[in-house]
Amino acid sequence: MKDYKEEPECHEETTALVNKDKKTTELKANDVACSQVKVSDEKSKVSDLIFRGGPRIIKDMLDTMVNPVSYKDKNGVFLLVNEAHARTIIGLPKEEVIGRTLLELARKFSDIPRKYIVEKRDLLEGCNEWIQIETEILNHGGTRTIEQELIVADGTTKTFILNKSALCDEKGETIGIVTVMQDITELRKTEKILKESLSSKNELSEQIKKNEEMYKTILEKTGQMVYNCDIVADKVDWLGSVEEVTGYTPEELKSAGVNLWMNYVHPEDRYKLWINNETHMKNGRNFRLEYRFQKKNGNYACLEENVTDILDSSGGISRVIGVVKDITEQKFASQSLQESEERYRTAAEQTGQLVFDFRIETHEVEWAGAIREVTGYSPDEFKNLDESLWIEHIHPKDRTETIKNLENFFRKKARIQAEFKFRKKDGKYIYVEIRGVWLKDEKGKVYRAIGVMKDITEWKCTLEKIEASEMKYRSLIQNFQGIAFQTDRNFIPIFMHGAVKEITGHTEEELMSRAKWKEIILPEDLPLLLKEEERIRDSTCNKYAKVDFRITHRDGKIRWLHEIYQKVLGKDGNPKLYQGTIYDITERKETEEFLANIKIARQREIHHRIKNNLQVISSLLDLQAEKFNNMECVTNSEVLEAFRESQDRVISIALIHEELHEGEGTEKLNFSPYLQKLIGNLFQTYRLGDAAISLKTELEENIFFDMDIAVPLGLIVNELVSNSLKHAFSNGKNGEIRIRLSRNDKLGHLREEIGPEGESTEFNLTVSDNGKGIPETVNLENPETLGLQLVSILVNQLEGEIELNRENGTEFSMRFKVENKL
Repeated sequence: MKDYKEEPECHEETTALVNKDKKTTELKANDVACSQVKVSDEKSKVSDLIFRGGPRIIKDMLDTMVNPVSYKDKNGVFLLVNEAHARTIIGLPKEEVIGRTLLELARKFSDIPRKYIVEKRDLLEGCNEWIQIETEILNHGGTRTIEQELIVADGTTKTFILNKSALCDEKGETIGIVTVMQDITELRKTEKILKESLSSKNELSEQIKKNEEMYKTILEKTGQMVYNCDIVADKVDWLGSVEEVTGYTPEELKSAGVNLWMNYVHPEDRYKLWINNETHMKNGRNFRLEYRFQKKNGNYACLEENVTDILDSSGGISRVIGVVKDITEQKFASQSLQESEERYRTAAEQTGQLVFDFRIETHEVEWAGAIREVTGYSPDEFKNLDESLWIEHIHPKDRTETIKNLENFFRKKARIQAEFKFRKKDGKYIYVEIRGVWLKDEKGKVYRAIGVMKDITEWKCTLEKIEASEMKYRSLIQNFQGIAFQTDRNFIPIFMHGAVKEITGHTEEELMSRAKWKEIILPEDLPLLLKEEERIRDSTCNKYAKVDFRITHRDGKIRWLHEIYQKVLGKDGNPKLYQGTIYDITERKETEEFLANIKIARQREIHHRIKNNLQVISSLLDLQAEKFNNMECVTNSEVLEAFRESQDRVISIALIHEELHEGEGTEKLNFSPYLQKLIGNLFQTYRLGDAAISLKTELEENIFFDMDIAVPLGLIVNELVSNSLKHAFSNGKNGEIRIRLSRNDKLGHLREEIGPEGESTEFNLTVSDNGKGIPETVNLENPETLGLQLVSILVNQLEGEIELNRENGTEFSMRFKVENKL
């Protein structure tokens, strides 16, 4: 191993370099310089990336580099390696190298056949050598450039120049070591061949000169320039893209000298550059610096300078080598990126969004944007929430589904769009939406996910209100049994929704034309419809219209429709469109027709009943007239009595009609309340002086009779009660009249109002008094009085039976049957 810090002074010609194993290797000074320059250049690239871009951008970029590159922290732990270093040098995947020390990796190799890696010596011994060098760098800073032979992963032996540099933070404190390796195997092989094949020194020098030209070409092609400052000779050589970087030729810079170079540095950066140079010359610490330099054309360029030194045998600085490159575009791009990120961050904050950036390799998530506004946490608090705590902030009802979506996002690398409730720091829940996508590198490999999480509470609440409104509208439309429609100014349908198919049998699309709609309207109703349309269209005051018309349903049946619509005016005051509703009123029309028929039938029935009742009254008057015909002498009192009796009989019929009327059109009469009114009216008519006649009734409730039963039965009660009031109690004698009406069945009170149709129910009617009793000469089969004659006739009409009991006064008991009808 060759450490150029400990080498003797290098001359232009071949110099013997002796390593710790006393092995001698001939190395031309310019070769060393060029190798160091290239390695230093690679190191400066890495350093710049680490300081400027960070892990975000350098990992993928380093993987594209041919030179092996690594970065260790102060404890010797690998924090970063590129593919060339991991696979080519160590022979392991990056993931197995990162996070381990060199000794740990050496122990890992102790169990496999390949135990040698450093100059064919024991691996642990080689590791200890590297650790010593790195410890020195960590303690004293600076850069160490060494040459070393290594057995690489494929088992071949290769020669490398290793540039190990201290990496410092903003305070200048060393935080790690960057190692850049340059494979010079072919160069050494070439030198060996040249040494063996060339017989003269001139031939060897010529070949070395060619190598120098090659390095010079490489420097020029990479846009870098190198200066080699000989401290002893006070001489500076310029190589590489000198004119491209500065605008000056190497000869111009060489003639200008170091002091004039400082004059071209931007005034604000001169002091910084001067301090670094002074510190370097005193302490020998290598440094990297950026400053602005005025090019020959007067424009300023941003340069990056990496400086390292070459020590003589006494440990003093004999030569300073610097690599300078123009990083103006890089700085501009970095500044543009920062400005873009700032704009993006500001936009995210102003729009109430959180931006997340997830890296697969590090498994780290970075958050930015309106963190405090959305979550209530400070950025640091929110970023420190681990996965389990973050999941706990999801509402329990949404947690399972959200976890499922997140797992699908990370496992399948698919897009994500999910909504859930998130608990803020104050404990309140908000609605959030998370969206994310995966990014791929130039090789198509997924390496990163970015996305946003935003507060959608207000939008969600508005949406819920809209959905509730839409639900009400949908419910209204779904339960709406009509058709909502709109037509243009020519009454051509432009919108139709609702129970279109149920009402017409046609679909909405089929009826979206005036011609098709008019086709289903009955021809005899179409003129009425057209007349109504013309009226509302031409009218300046009438904006509403309604019309009933008929259509032919698709099934061939006729349907009645009721249409209500209004005129909607445009800005010009002319009809813009018409809108309204159509209802199927077929059932209503059929009901109206049915009710009209019922009304006619009822009127006929009423006329028939009146005619029958008038016929009864006429018969009663005939009977009364016949009674007078058989009398030789008729007094006024007898005439008055006859008229009063006829009046009572007519009243009994009138009460039936009154009860039926109060029963709101029912066909049957609740007979018991009717009897109460009838008897009360008779008691008012026949006042018997001071006689106290009481009434006792036992009338079963809910006995209903139609007119054919109620009229004759009412007349019978009228005659029997009138007879008792007139004849049973003479000379002011007190007494009692009893009336009883019931079903002739012990369980009759438990029966329904009407039994099964076709069957009949037997009833008992009893009218009695405790008066002086009816004379023995009275015979019910052949009565002489008009009242008893009428009773006998009516009982026969009802197909009933009547009995007369003269014990304890007078009692008439009647039995009759009534057929049950629904």
